[in-house]
Amino acid sequence: MFKKTLLATSVVGALAVSAISQAATVYDQDGTKVDVYGRINYMVTSGGYQDLSPGAEKVSGSEFQNNKSRFGFRANHELSSDLSVFARMEFRFNADAQNTSPMTIRNSFLGLRSQQLGTVTIGNFDSVYFQAISSLFDVYENEGFIGLDSGSVGSRGDTLAYSSPVFNGLQGHVQVKHLSGNDAVIGAQDNSSTTSAAAALSYTWNDLYLAAGYNQSKDVSDRGASYDGGLNNTAGEDIWGVAAQYEFLPNFSARIRYEELGSVNDDASDRAIKELFSLGATFNYGQGNIYADVYDISYVGEGVSRNNPWAAGVDYRFMPMRIYAEIFDADISGENIDDSLLYTVGIRYDF
Repeated sequence: MFKKTLLATSVVGALAVSAISQAATVYDQDGTKVDVYGRINYMVTSGGYQDLSPGAEKVSGSEFQNNKSRFGFRANHELSSDLSVFARMEFRFNADAQNTSPMTIRNSFLGLRSQQLGTVTIGNFDSVYFQAISSLFDVYENEGFIGLDSGSVGSRGDTLAYSSPVFNGLQGHVQVKHLSGNDAVIGAQDNSSTTSAAAALSYTWNDLYLAAGYNQSKDVSDRGASYDGGLNNTAGEDIWGVAAQYEFLPNFSARIRYEELGSVNDDASDRAIKELFSLGATFNYGQGNIYADVYDISYVGEGVSRNNPWAAGVDYRFMPMRIYAEIFDADISGENIDDSLLYTVGIRYDF
């Protein structure tokens, strides 16, 4: 979804506080402000990848679905003119039918923010790598975004992050996720706790945004320590990436990204992504956006040929509501596979 403006600057400033298009202040007194926000999002999908093997379940037929509807609370308290504390709680629920399914806990965290000293964030949030690199391409309501880190790798739980102040457009981001060895059988393996780290550097100059990042994605499959919340990339360790975005016109921007998996696990799937090159653009026509991306993917398995997925979409916004239509081609080939285009149309209301 559109977490970024045409120029990717939301990572600059407050880490993990993604843009919320609509919010209602429910409390504002004595320096403390609390907002409530959310969305109801429905979509109808048809087509897409279908396994034709005997006994496989049908997944490509038309379907009316909930599309990540959610609500949350955002709080901020000013301690001084430069220093403030903040917190956020967000929940996802299934809104397309009556049900008793429990809500999903999404990004929920607290922290301390200073323009002079930087921002510290603690809890459950998207990785600094994703926010600086991958999220440039996270512009789709449904399918269309592909990346080595979708926000959960080495993050979204038990995580501490720091973002520096902005120095002439330059800003650094580091984080560490704690992996506990508790609850594992003593003596069966190394039960000591460990960590998985990530870092990113972003630079904004006029209409240009540049970023480079690293996510350790530590593999702990051979020890007692385990992930809580977001996991590692199961294919391997050491994700590297660079990205850029340039606003050629006030209503048109283009983006580019390269990602690579540095170390591959022995048991990694042949179809796991090894290298990913991405190119895309967004055009704002006044009442909404037209957006498209194309990918070039190389896989871990030497016998798996590279492919070129692509996606495109358009939305029309009449605040606080929008309607959207998207197409995604996964470009998957193989025996007993039907790789039809995935069509999505939907409607979303932000509050």
